[in-house]
Amino acid sequence: MKRFRTMIGIDPSGGRLAIVAARRGLGGTSLAAPSLWHEPRTGKEPVRSEEIEGVLGEFVARNGLVGAGAALVLPADRVYLARAAFPPMKERDLRDAVEMELERLFPVPPAELRHGFRRLAGLSAGGKITLVVAAVPSEYIERWEEIVARAGLSLSAAVPAAWAVGAALSGQGGPSGEPGRAAAVIRAAGAAVECTLFAAGEPFFCASGPCSPESPLEEGLSLARVGLIDPPPSAGDGPVDLYAPQGWCGQEGKVIEGGGVAFRVRAAFDRVAASALPGAAAGESGTAPEPFALLGAFGAALGEWRMDLLSPPRDGADSGISRAFLGAAAVAALALGIAWPSAVAWKAKTDLAMFDARIAALRPYAEQYEETLSDLDDAQGRIAALREEAAASGEALQILRELTDRLPDGTWLLAFRLEGRKVEIEGLSPSASEIFPALTRDGRFRSVEFGAPITRQADNIERFKIRGEFVRPPVPASPPAGAAR
Repeated sequence: MKRFRTMIGIDPSGGRLAIVAARRGLGGTSLAAPSLWHEPRTGKEPVRSEEIEGVLGEFVARNGLVGAGAALVLPADRVYLARAAFPPMKERDLRDAVEMELERLFPVPPAELRHGFRRLAGLSAGGKITLVVAAVPSEYIERWEEIVARAGLSLSAAVPAAWAVGAALSGQGGPSGEPGRAAAVIRAAGAAVECTLFAAGEPFFCASGPCSPESPLEEGLSLARVGLIDPPPSAGDGPVDLYAPQGWCGQEGKVIEGGGVAFRVRAAFDRVAASALPGAAAGESGTAPEPFALLGAFGAALGEWRMDLLSPPRDGADSGISRAFLGAAAVAALALGIAWPSAVAWKAKTDLAMFDARIAALRPYAEQYEETLSDLDDAQGRIAALREEAAASGEALQILRELTDRLPDGTWLLAFRLEGRKVEIEGLSPSASEIFPALTRDGRFRSVEFGAPITRQADNIERFKIRGEFVRPPVPASPPAGAAR
């Protein structure tokens, strides 16, 4: 992480959200805002993602961190991890060799992956160099790039959980970088437990699995034993240093044996992290999480990424000349930032970005409101159509009733057609000539006329065809208010 820059570590492991904002300056690294720990109210997608995005946007806007860089922790259950051995070769050739091996190492097409690798200390028995290769689906990183951008941040790095944890523990009494020293870090990840194994300070195994609240340590040690079935030579043969939340393992120095592996409890990080990460927000239970819950986010926020899947795979650290150049550039940037016009322009840009972040956080609610209005308009349109249909059906029955009341006895209708209020009937009657005056006598039908001449059928039955238009009766006036009843 560049000096004088704030970096936000984001860890969504286990479906929870841990956020740590770190600022590096001349006096070292300090927290730029109280750390946050959030447990979503639901585990269903996409509602959970929308809630996490809203929480991130609110954190950024509330603490004035718009425009800061963000480092995403890639959860262990999203990362493919494998070891591969290659003959000694140049770094450029090594990068090409890894790319050709991706299809064999992972069950996903290489075109759909972002990958990186790190070299483990020492050589294998055959004189080959051993690499740890990590990969994650590109779609997962791209989705988080959109979430981070809508919150007003820029995604600077995507760090696998193993390396984020390693960065947090480095310099804090964590895994030693000495050859022959192995360490296991076990922490809770929501309803699962996560285990990372280190050899000479470099991760070589990371996995997570479901666990019950009563047995997180047992499940974590079971994962550790799986990873230690085939350890690299740099792991050594001595006891494995065990780092876990305080209260899981007992006193420091305790040895836990089983499955042919001895673990030696180390508890130094709990004390250091408790003072390094003050002010963590309380979770759903109302209590602040233990430091290991923020471990990945803290390591990502430190900015010392030895594995970044957004950048090309690298092996080794920056040169002293590069560090000197970056330091000189930081000093120059600080001098330029003192100028008043630049400060005013930056303040306006920051405020605008903050408003954009707030708008982005409110956009899902606005879209939901618009969808509700659209559904309401659709429902009202259907109700109006049903009312019109009901009204038309009721009038048609009234017209038919008025007709049948006026037809002489013995009359049979063969056809009845109705268009609006225009009526056409055709039928048989003993006296068709009586139908015409019956329809016109009270004004209920007007424009009454014969549609064809009356013809006489057998048995003195007359065939007729008559047209007319129904006149709706007037609505009776309401009685005046207060009238006697």
